Amino acid sequence: MSATPLTWGGRSIPGPGGLPAVAVSLTGPSLAHARAQARSAVEAGADVLELRVDLLEEVGALAAPGPLDAATATAQVLEECLRGLREAIDGADADGVDADTGAPVLLTCRTAAEGGRAHLDDAAYGALLRSVLDGLADWAPERRPAAIDVEVQHGCLRQVCEQAHGLGIGVVASFHDFEATPSDEVLEEVLARMACQGADLAKIAVWPTGADDVARLLGVCARATAGAGERGGLGVPVAAMSMGALGAVSRVAPAFGSALTFAVVPDEQGLARASAPGQLPIQDVRRCLELLRA
Repeated sequence: MSATPLTWGGRSIPGPGGLPAVAVSLTGPSLAHARAQARSAVEAGADVLELRVDLLEEVGALAAPGPLDAATATAQVLEECLRGLREAIDGADADGVDADTGAPVLLTCRTAAEGGRAHLDDAAYGALLRSVLDGLADWAPERRPAAIDVEVQHGCLRQVCEQAHGLGIGVVASFHDFEATPSDEVLEEVLARMACQGADLAKIAVWPTGADDVARLLGVCARATAGAGERGGLGVPVAAMSMGALGAVSRVAPAFGSALTFAVVPDEQGLARASAPGQLPIQDVRRCLELLRA
């Protein structure tokens, strides 16, 4: 079963010719930095902007050590999250990027377990995402983010998908392993679970301990994105990344079917702050994708 391409804010995921769309994470640490990063990313040709809410100092309550119950976490972050998202979009609009045709926004909050700064248990994480979506219901549809990221291991994917889809917001289901690359069977089960629970795009990011792990991940992605009439097609677009220097090839290998890849853009100080190990500069990613086009 072949995957139906997504359309976020007028952008196709994957992009023209089946090339992966290129996302740039806005890593802060402040809203002002995120706005500047957004402008630089759009100018560099980013297809998607990922707003990493957990990295913004304005919502630093999420990074406080110790558990936060769902109600507290939601109350502390909701107003700042929505304001930050609006200001990031408005900042890009002010520089001539139209909200309807500019790079769409993927809203992401990573907990410490996935390499982020938010200290939230499963219940608080799910409550946070649902409350963010409650707030977005009051926004005009064209001002909402194109998609929201949901870490599948927190157990709230199905509920968040139902709520997000009711608002016309897509869902990226994510799975992270910063220590190893699980077996093919485990990765395929995770991808199937994501699709079954309503995700519009299934994303896996894992750590390789050798070249064989990278090759296995690319094989899993190729099977999951198989075309009509082929075995194993998942039915939704897949983004598969092997992290670190060893896995960099997985970010620029369009022949294996990944629909989305992540790149970095230098900030105003010339620093490139990657949101995950192994991300490459956007110019290098674009060049490699064109060279390796199937």
